[in-house]
Amino acid sequence: MQKSSLVFVLLLSWSGTVVAAQTGGSLNPPAPGPSRVLTTVAQIRALSADEVKRGLPVELHGVLTYYQPAEGQIFFQDETGGIYIVPPPKYRNLHVGDAVIARGTTVPSFSTNVKASDLEPDGKSPFPRPNPVSFRELMAGSQDCQYVSIVGSVRSATLQTSNGQNAVQGLRKREGMTASSGPEAAAIAAEKPYLLLDLEMDGGPVRVHIEQVQGIDPLRLLDSLVKIEGVAGGIFDGKYQPTGAELWVSSGEHMQVLSPANANPADLRITPINRIMSGYSVKDASQRVRVRGSVTLYEPGLQAVLETVDGQAVLVNTYEQTPLHMGEVVDVLGFPDPGGYSEVMRQANLLPSSATVPIPAVPVGWDEAIAGRYPYDLVSMEGTLATEVHERHQDTLVLRSGGHIFSAILSRTVWNKEFDGLSLPEYSAGSRVRVTGICFVHAGGPWNTERWFDLQLRSPEDVTVLVSPPWWTVRRLLYVSGVLLLLMMAALIWALMLQRKVRKQTEQIRLTMESEAARERRIAFLEKERGRVLEAINSMLNLDEVLLMILRLISTQLEGRSCWCELANGTLVGETGPSQDIPRAVRRGIYSGAGERLGALVVSGAEAYQEQAGEALEMGASLAALAIDNRRLYETLIHRSQYDQLTNAANRFLLESRMEEALAHASRSRSRFALVYVDLDQFKHVNDFYGHRVGDVYLQQVAERFSEKLRGMDTLARVGGDEFIALVPVVRNRAEVEEIVQRLAHCFDTPFQIDDCSIRGSASIGIAVYPEDGVTKDELKRVADAMMYANKPHASV
Repeated sequence: MQKSSLVFVLLLSWSGTVVAAQTGGSLNPPAPGPSRVLTTVAQIRALSADEVKRGLPVELHGVLTYYQPAEGQIFFQDETGGIYIVPPPKYRNLHVGDAVIARGTTVPSFSTNVKASDLEPDGKSPFPRPNPVSFRELMAGSQDCQYVSIVGSVRSATLQTSNGQNAVQGLRKREGMTASSGPEAAAIAAEKPYLLLDLEMDGGPVRVHIEQVQGIDPLRLLDSLVKIEGVAGGIFDGKYQPTGAELWVSSGEHMQVLSPANANPADLRITPINRIMSGYSVKDASQRVRVRGSVTLYEPGLQAVLETVDGQAVLVNTYEQTPLHMGEVVDVLGFPDPGGYSEVMRQANLLPSSATVPIPAVPVGWDEAIAGRYPYDLVSMEGTLATEVHERHQDTLVLRSGGHIFSAILSRTVWNKEFDGLSLPEYSAGSRVRVTGICFVHAGGPWNTERWFDLQLRSPEDVTVLVSPPWWTVRRLLYVSGVLLLLMMAALIWALMLQRKVRKQTEQIRLTMESEAARERRIAFLEKERGRVLEAINSMLNLDEVLLMILRLISTQLEGRSCWCELANGTLVGETGPSQDIPRAVRRGIYSGAGERLGALVVSGAEAYQEQAGEALEMGASLAALAIDNRRLYETLIHRSQYDQLTNAANRFLLESRMEEALAHASRSRSRFALVYVDLDQFKHVNDFYGHRVGDVYLQQVAERFSEKLRGMDTLARVGGDEFIALVPVVRNRAEVEEIVQRLAHCFDTPFQIDDCSIRGSASIGIAVYPEDGVTKDELKRVADAMMYANKPHASV
């Protein structure tokens, strides 16, 4: 698998070739002393590794060939060569082609880089002429960081969105930084489009990254022959081993279409999926190479891994079945293949020797392995066994290391009976083990980012149990709990035989305990959400919103199945309904504490018949009943605080509140409103003659008749034993109020029939109109009260 490390990754041996290419092969400057300022790229390339580490001062005069400081990518070139520049803490508004003075110090990397303290504009300078290069020169690294031109055919072209990830990875490799550290990484935020090309040169593929591609149609580039100018670089794995070539281009203006495609690829005829190999054709001019190393993994007829004592490793794909043993020194004849994450050889032949050089396993952590630093290396890791899988062709151990999971795999080849007999024993979950094997790193995406890894074991001896799990496991705890439960049941049965009178109660307790224990195990994970629902029930949240929270809680328990609530008043709350239109829907009634049916919860789907659905609906029904009862209780309390309990008319508190609203509205709009004060005549005589129960019914019927004669916007309030006030919030004139008074007076035209009594009543009525009769509540009530008493006759019942 490949990984972009930009163009700053180079073998030091390439530097001399770069310098010679830029200076005609004659430039070989001496290394400067510690106090001398380096003024050319060639001088920097000539430094030894120890000199680079000292951070020697640098002042270079040249031109920017690629400039994206926010993504951590700056390339610079002078007359002696090209080099990568680590962006300064604060950078200027420069552009590709600007002449600059780069000041800073040397920093070690694959090849030497310059860590800039400042980039100063330096007037104008001619842009370097691109050097035409071949694919083999790119792969050899002789043109690293140089401005070059290449010619090739476009095999793929896609628009990508840059988020700086490739630059962050480059920073990490170049300076040993984490992906989130440093000012350069913090500056990477804005996303922008770029064009990613796979260019097929004469010799192999090159990846091309082009900025500023507005107006370019990627589809039209397919199969075109193009010439591209840019900065040469390489693709490397986590061990900095080269696996491919790369070109960085500042804009689409540096790409020239030499020969467009013969036809639009979108117009190609459809090829059946099972016939796509009819278009396959590859001409491979790769040279056979010979490598030597010790065998660390061997699967006859399939693959092998060689590793050297200095940590270099290669995966070998071979059909050979020559008997080999671990540590045996072997020569491999084969062809390099860039198709893997790290270096791979294919079509290989093995040349065994009599020498043996065992390779010790390197202890590594999960972070080191996932970073791709040990591809195909023999490593050892420790972890806790989470589970194991035994299959016909392989055994797999799944291990936890910190908060991460990785796999250790022991494969069994089908060509060798010696390997067919290999199998891992069964281990106990929770064991602390050490596994030794070959680290296979798996990556993907346009930048071949590491995604996961696994260890390929060679034999059962590669697994060592360090610490066995404790005897007191969860399973054994359940066994002990089961035994104790059985003992409790036996004791209960014995008690039932001795105490027949309490048999029913004891049996109910046992059943309740078992049911509660089972239910708690199933819904423990929902306790937090259930608590939130209870908080909502006791809050001022709307009832429909509380019911929706309950429905979501039920749906979560039942893996997202559709559910809703049918209230007794016909209201539907939830996703669907009614239940008669849903096949195999399960209903659960909602009942109040007094047994009143409040509605029903419904779940759709055949799976809803399972026991889990019944428990979820039971819990939801109890919560819904609590929510509805609480809301009723709240509404009842509100009603009692605002309405007279005998007549259901408004009380003084509600009347005062609505009078304040009427006063404020009338004051703003300069309108009128009225108070109608009503006092029942001879009401005490009704109580004395017929009794208080008849008097109470009489008051109720009077209030009912008054309410029928008033408008919907009017408020009838009982303010005393036999006194009522009607608030008329909107009137045009006093005549309109007099009309309302007449309607109220006519309420007594018909006698009141209560039990066997017929009561003819009457009332004294007084009115007050705002603002003529007063501008405050008290003034209006005094005027209406005075008028009422002035109109009060001496009536009899």
